[in-house]
Amino acid sequence: MGPGASKKKLGRKDAGYAPRSNLTGAVVRELQTPNERGDDAAPATPAPDHWSGSKHVVQVRPHVWNWLAPRIGGGSVLEIGPGLRPTAPVATSTFIDASTHALRSLAARGATTAAVEGALPFPDDSFDAVLAFEVIEHVEDDTGLLSEMARVSRPGGVLILSTPVHVTMWSPLDEACGHVRRDEPPTLFEKVRTVGFEIGGYSWTPAPSRFLTGIRARALRANRRLSTAFVQTLVFPIHAATQRMFAKVTWHAPAEPVPDDADDVMLWATKSHRG
Repeated sequence: MGPGASKKKLGRKDAGYAPRSNLTGAVVRELQTPNERGDDAAPATPAPDHWSGSKHVVQVRPHVWNWLAPRIGGGSVLEIGPGLRPTAPVATSTFIDASTHALRSLAARGATTAAVEGALPFPDDSFDAVLAFEVIEHVEDDTGLLSEMARVSRPGGVLILSTPVHVTMWSPLDEACGHVRRDEPPTLFEKVRTVGFEIGGYSWTPAPSRFLTGIRARALRANRRLSTAFVQTLVFPIHAATQRMFAKVTWHAPAEPVPDDADDVMLWATKSHRG
């Protein structure tokens, strides 16, 4: 994270959080667990890379990209923590991830890539859009990461991020995925505003069934590498194709309360021109 960023160990009573202990605060990719990241007590051995079971890159959320693309023209795009499931077009975008395997696979398809090493390794005001889907819930110092997103965004640049919300929605899948929090939506929105973004709108998705959530959690615990390869090869191509044909982004005004049964929120914001 940026200079001066600090880590805070949170207890279960901290509003909006459902944390795990001994977190490093490093930027981590989707579905990376604390054991994969390592902690202060862990031996200095390479962390398992659950993406390494597949080389299949799938561009997901095509409807989101179709909404964003005309708003930034041919502007520069940074996507944080995509693994093998980028939302931005691979050949024309920049990606940063903790997975060496994912970065190599993206680079082989023409992407510009960078490894995770603390603060984002880019100059101020570098990008017209910054994307981070299902990332900040893995990071203890999420405000530090958000500050870095604001730093590398150009004035007027677009931020799109998604993350689980509502601590009451915490489930075994959060544990299996290594999430450290579910913010309440007003807390999330305030964090985004505090670092210098103006929120334009949000969308939300309901929780899947408890039965499906339980299956996913057990599969991840049993063999993360195998389960990730399975869904990457068989599930996400179909899911992305369905979204390409039928999905549309519907934004709600940020002043409109997020429903209590929302499981995940996606928001878009622009970097303030102040200063």
